[in-house]
Amino acid sequence: MRTEITDAAIASGTSGAVLQVRLEDWFEIQIITGHTSQCIPRPASPRPSRWDLPASAPADFAGPYDALQVGLVPPLAAPDGWPAPLPAGPRRDPYDAAATLWFGPVPADLLRALVRAHGGENAHQYMSAEDWAGPYA
Repeated sequence: MRTEITDAAIASGTSGAVLQVRLEDWFEIQIITGHTSQCIPRPASPRPSRWDLPASAPADFAGPYDALQVGLVPPLAAPDGWPAPLPAGPRRDPYDAAATLWFGPVPADLLRALVRAHGGENAHQYMSAEDWAGPYA
């Protein structure tokens, strides 16, 4: 069962970039760590401003993370025991059914359990010719 992408995000973070991970059953999750995310520990901003969230690690923190901010792309729902969803931002369209629902901080063990429950990470992070010729043909 593949979990390399998730394990790498837990071990060394995403540096503020949103990491999209496709699971074996084609559900998608998104993972983010950095000074603007709900992760533990939270690195300090490289360029401090008055909008920064409280930091619990230096700006050059390289991991590992105990908890990460995770986005679930519908129709994937949060399993029992996950934290409550984060409030939607003001720019999120409430009528967009495909909008990612963000949770955080999600303990690393719960994230790994979700990935394993869906068969691990897909070998093809983007659909390939083999996938199109498979059960959909």
